[in-house]
Amino acid sequence: MNVPQPTPAASRVKPAWLTRLRGLLAVPVAVALVLGAPGLAFAAFTAKTTASLSVGTYKVPAPASINGTLQCNAHGQKSAAITFTDFADVDRATGYTATLTPPTGSPAVVPLTGQGQNEVTMTSSNGKGTYTFTLTAKVGSWTGAALQQSVTC
Repeated sequence: MNVPQPTPAASRVKPAWLTRLRGLLAVPVAVALVLGAPGLAFAAFTAKTTASLSVGTYKVPAPASINGTLQCNAHGQKSAAITFTDFADVDRATGYTATLTPPTGSPAVVPLTGQGQNEVTMTSSNGKGTYTFTLTAKVGSWTGAALQQSVTC
């Protein structure tokens, strides 16, 4: 009986021309990726959009005048009172705030609409000293300069 001797399987060696071809193709592909990928990313993020926006400034002025009286009252403890029926409207104003500040203590604050305002009386009684009345206009959330009057009691 003849038993053939086992022979090792032939190794799979790639032909030299195939290895060289892969090497030649790998270089241009690598260069294209290195140079092309950042360009693609740059192109994806350079889109520009613009929005129309107009900007302006507006200084909210103080009311020009007020029709009223600020006077001291001497009934027992010193106090001050202001009564007014009208004041000059401020262009674009959405509201007003009247404040009567005593020499000490908390001020009296009255929000006003300014449109068809009737008589307003504010009184503060915190002893003798200077009482200050201010009227400010508001445009939205902005507060303007104050029309200010003082009386010393």
